[in-house]
Amino acid sequence: MASWRREPKGPAKQWGRLKPVQIDPLEEMGLPSKGETRLKSNKAQENYYKLIAERYLSFCSDAGERDELLRRFSSLGLENTKDDAYSIVIPDTASVESLQRPSNTKTLFIIMSALRKLREGIVASKRTDDFAIQAYLFCIRLAVLVKQPESYHAAILHLLRNIHPEQNLTLMEFQEVVAYLVLDTACRRRELSEAYSLRQKYSLNDKKVNDALSAMAHDNFILFHRVRKAVDGHRARIMEFAEPDLRLHTLKCFGRAYLGVDLQYLETATSSEWDDLKQKDGVGWELDGAKVVIRKIKARTGEETVLIKVKDEEFSVHKAVLCQHSEYFRAAAKPAYEESSGEMTFDNIEPKYFALFLGVAYSYSSIIPHAMPAPSANPEAQSQRTAMRDYVEVYKLCDRFICQSIAAYILRCILALIGDRHRALFRSPLDKAQQAWCTNDFADAFEALEQNHGEQKKLGVLMIEYFCEGVYPRSWDASAEEMESRPAFVLRVSRYFAIKLGMLMDSRSKLKRKELQMPITVE
Repeated sequence: MASWRREPKGPAKQWGRLKPVQIDPLEEMGLPSKGETRLKSNKAQENYYKLIAERYLSFCSDAGERDELLRRFSSLGLENTKDDAYSIVIPDTASVESLQRPSNTKTLFIIMSALRKLREGIVASKRTDDFAIQAYLFCIRLAVLVKQPESYHAAILHLLRNIHPEQNLTLMEFQEVVAYLVLDTACRRRELSEAYSLRQKYSLNDKKVNDALSAMAHDNFILFHRVRKAVDGHRARIMEFAEPDLRLHTLKCFGRAYLGVDLQYLETATSSEWDDLKQKDGVGWELDGAKVVIRKIKARTGEETVLIKVKDEEFSVHKAVLCQHSEYFRAAAKPAYEESSGEMTFDNIEPKYFALFLGVAYSYSSIIPHAMPAPSANPEAQSQRTAMRDYVEVYKLCDRFICQSIAAYILRCILALIGDRHRALFRSPLDKAQQAWCTNDFADAFEALEQNHGEQKKLGVLMIEYFCEGVYPRSWDASAEEMESRPAFVLRVSRYFAIKLGMLMDSRSKLKRKELQMPITVE
């Protein structure tokens, strides 16, 4: 760093025995609030600002790369210590030797102090011209980067309340400053109601700021992190004030809602590595390979649980619920079987359908009995409908685990759905979307059936009959491409239509087969 010397005058210049004193021109000026009068002059303010800008450019040039510059800004950030006192945080990055020199932090500290002196001089001189706007914007942006709210917050308020009414900011500058104020109020001060009030007062219409406020209001850390990655560096620095609290809230939600979670999903949701979560956030969960064990259920007397692994998913289920309705699980719970140890594994069942099966089993164990399903009055007008295949898959699991009572109930649900889909097809022949959805629903459910199983084969015959009697023929022709992946369904529907066509030909003499001539090519 360059040195500044005050040259002695007169004979002392040649014979003076004292070393010349090195004086920094930025430190030479005092605070106007402490009696300094030189910065009350407009010319002195402009010259002083030039010195600040030159020193800042020299600092940026010396820093070199962008990452190094951001590390230096962070080196001056003020953070809370355990004693609620503020101290300068020195980065713990040892890869950059220049960060270990005290001159890096000192230079930025001198620049921030000089900007404070310049601001006091502008306030003392009641200056509200373009120069005042430029100086204040420079101070606000730099103070935001180094996370010094005591510098940028007061500067923002003076710029909006005193300078802007006299000398209007440009629209982009005004929205930039107001966005800083709103985000600082919400993220650092945690005053959401005041932040919304400021947004309304200054008519700020910024989608990213709105998303950030919405994320803060709903404690949505995933949305908050997505917004922080999308905004510029200045806004991102302000949003960093709220990140620790939102991450802590997210971790609490995981702790209350999950027994275990994938490590990659946890790191993505919290935007933090596992080691940082344990060291900085105090997470005491256990890491088991690629999964994080959040908590383990301790079985109470009469409430033993069974851990059931279905492919990549794990289900902790009460043994009493399983044994109440399933002969399979009652037999597996006996000491003679390996499953009685408290853990079972199924690799040929989809976790989605097993979860549906457990939901029905738990609801079927309640005191209130299930009401038998009734046909819908207007099935063609239903907007949200459960796929018939889901019921078929649960019905297959009931048959596999020998749950006769639940299987009878699910079968009634399937029969009700078959009737509803048939009437929806029959009543809406010109509704292409309705015809296509019901056709795919019938096809998926039929393909899921096991045709070598007696009861399921009968159910498939019923599905084909109700579908063919309800579908509009032209809709069936339009869905030919989608049906290529359902060969069994297409075959049975074709057989049904062929039989029906044969019956029609036998009953009407005019509708008969005719022998065609050999086809010829058209030239």
